[in-house]
Amino acid sequence: MALVLLGCATTSPKEKDFGAEELLVSADFTYKVADTAEKLAKLNRLPQRKLLRHVRQGKVTYLYVDVAYCNCVYIGDEAALERLRRLEYDAKILKKQEEGLWSARIDREGLGLGGSGYAADIGDDDFPDFD
Repeated sequence: MALVLLGCATTSPKEKDFGAEELLVSADFTYKVADTAEKLAKLNRLPQRKLLRHVRQGKVTYLYVDVAYCNCVYIGDEAALERLRRLEYDAKILKKQEEGLWSARIDREGLGLGGSGYAADIGDDDFPDFD
């Protein structure tokens, strides 16, 4: 599975997004489509294809918005983020092994989903309501 997710350097943006989305789904992020103009407008105001962090009443939620590809957002909790980090790390090790570049020191910068961090915090006004 990781081979499919990694792709190659010449993949189109749509193919690369598909790999990111596969990782998010595998990490148990929930997929939500912006099915109203209001939801789509909120998603369009957020940074695209980056992990975003939202905190409300002590509960942390992570979002990955991709309007260009699917008019959607992936939403996950801290456990989903940890699974995503592990999947990114495992995929990166596999890629380096295939390229013959594996070493005992593999960095954790990730595969473009935000690496060890996230792009930005978002406020309650920007948080899309997908109940």
